Amino acid sequence: MKVTRIETHLVRSARGERSPWVFVQVFTDEGLIGLGDATNWPGGAIIKKAIEDLSQFVVGEDPFHIEYLYYRMYRALDQVGQTGVVIAAISGIEIALWDIVGQALGRPIYDLIGGPCRDRVRFYSHAATPEECAALAAKGCTAIKAYFPVGPLPRGERIEIPRSLSLAEERAALAHMRRCREAVGDEIDIATDVGVRYTVSAAIRLGNRLEEIGLIFYEEPVGPENIDALAQVKAAVNVPICVGERRYTRFGFRDLIAAQAVDMIMPDVVRCGGILETKKIAAMAESYYIQVSPHNPNSAVATMASLQLMANIPNGLLLEFVDDGLDADWRDDLLTDPPEVDDGYLKLPTKPGLGTGLVMRQVEKYRVDE
Repeated sequence: MKVTRIETHLVRSARGERSPWVFVQVFTDEGLIGLGDATNWPGGAIIKKAIEDLSQFVVGEDPFHIEYLYYRMYRALDQVGQTGVVIAAISGIEIALWDIVGQALGRPIYDLIGGPCRDRVRFYSHAATPEECAALAAKGCTAIKAYFPVGPLPRGERIEIPRSLSLAEERAALAHMRRCREAVGDEIDIATDVGVRYTVSAAIRLGNRLEEIGLIFYEEPVGPENIDALAQVKAAVNVPICVGERRYTRFGFRDLIAAQAVDMIMPDVVRCGGILETKKIAAMAESYYIQVSPHNPNSAVATMASLQLMANIPNGLLLEFVDDGLDADWRDDLLTDPPEVDDGYLKLPTKPGLGTGLVMRQVEKYRVDE
């Protein structure tokens, strides 16, 4: 079997046309078509161009040779860098290659990387208000990421990150999170994401305030580029620290994990190199007793790929999954077999490969012009 061509489809997402979903199809001479996702934000046309350039290393090759093809694509980028746009492009192609192999062998991808460690995957969804938290809990969600409102920048300021935190903002954040906790009780896990917004001292002060909420994780209190700063926050607060959506490949996670600067990591399968690369990252984390909660506020294709990984890794905890009411209405319409929710969990795909395919008439309906 040989790869004959690669096609990329930019499809409108809930984030608008500037940040479309980027779907990848890899075609073979035996009629099998692999599906992947290469979405990153903002972007679309630039990722598509990267996929077109990388296709020269894949077309004409055996789709079973995933490790080799990943290496060829990755090393071709030595001089321009291997993060962001280009690693998202590699991720989309890599996922599609796994889909082809699974289809050819008649097995889900998770069976090809070691088999399932669980028969379903627990997820968390997003909420901005106590009322939204309560609604998610009523629908069966067992974990929720609750965001709190952030005040405006001081007069005259134009740069948002990093920022300090006033006493009033601290108290408002804590009061909001208390209301979220009260809305769902103690049986529901709550996380929060502050989006690398604060200085080290502000992140520590806020983290200590939020300890009473019983957070399952405190996401990106400071930027992941400075591992020493993350380690300072981790040492000073008694809530689990989680980062990783802005890190790429095993090399981007290596020092972070080795420094034990976090309690949990959140690699994104469609951003950090694909399914096998994320499995390698998870294996590194496992040796330090660090759990994995993949970043996945993405398309249903990305969710299906993330489920293949989460089924397999022993240290998988939670998968991010945007609830239907918070995402584009047409998200699931794009797939022949979208992810299935089962009372706070996602069912494992059972069909071969990724377990789904694109509905092309829906792709055309929501296609974004370049």
